[in-house]
Amino acid sequence: MLVNCTVAKNKAMSISNFVFGENIPLLRLEEFSQEYILNVENTFLMGKENPPISLKTSSEFLLDQKKEADFIYNAIRLLKIKGDTEDHAIRPFLMQSLAFADISQNIQIKRSTYGKILSVLNKGDLWENWQEWKKTKLASVFPEEKHQIKFVSNYEKGLKSFEEELKKNLQYTLLLPEVYGLIFPPNTYYSFLSGPFSIRSRLMHEVEYSYQLKLVRLEEENNNLFVEFHSVPNNLDELIKSHIKKLYKNEKGFSIDQLEFDIKAKYNFEKSTGKIINAELHFVEKMHDHLAYLIDMDLQTKSYSS
Repeated sequence: MLVNCTVAKNKAMSISNFVFGENIPLLRLEEFSQEYILNVENTFLMGKENPPISLKTSSEFLLDQKKEADFIYNAIRLLKIKGDTEDHAIRPFLMQSLAFADISQNIQIKRSTYGKILSVLNKGDLWENWQEWKKTKLASVFPEEKHQIKFVSNYEKGLKSFEEELKKNLQYTLLLPEVYGLIFPPNTYYSFLSGPFSIRSRLMHEVEYSYQLKLVRLEEENNNLFVEFHSVPNNLDELIKSHIKKLYKNEKGFSIDQLEFDIKAKYNFEKSTGKIINAELHFVEKMHDHLAYLIDMDLQTKSYSS
């Protein structure tokens, strides 16, 4: 009877594999070390008569990956960063962003084999780097005492919840994707959802979106895997009822139907290692055509001529 049950089970598995396909991972996770260039542009639209406000940064960094047992270990080392904006009002924000990067030049991260961030391994080093930076560079970057006090408060608050803040950062969403659970698509109805993730609104106070990334495109070519993901909001209806609907009452001439929240990410992976060859991410939050926040990211491997 035991033999018959085993045979029946094997037959069922064979039929299942034939009909639905085996769960074959599309990406292998192997050790690699790669330099990248990440270009980011933030654009703020506020008012029909006002020109767009733009802030650009370009950074070069080294990303190392190792896999041990059921975990991935990543080390990110910033090599250089620069930024520019023509708007004097947001220059302090640019300086703060560059300062954040300067302090946290090395981050070591432990992830699951699906890509989820589990912990930051060098939080002690990050705290020591902050204390040193505060002594030697704070006054030169922020000459005014009121700006120093505000920056210290913001940074130390962020350090206390560093892992959670990291997960909400779109740059790390792009660099450390949670998509390694992709399998060989069993049929035309195959669906993949990552996450969930959360991100604070750039336009509305006390609004935080919850979303997942849904696979909308998958193509293979030799050792390359091309995939595209679009965001699927999880709590938009709740946010509209609790916060957003009230805001539109004060926006004469605009409708809540114009509200838009969207994230799109595209990747070209090296299948044999899971390494990103290039990627891009586009974020849109819009209350209407004249009040919106856009983020565009472009990630490229660094060539010797770069």
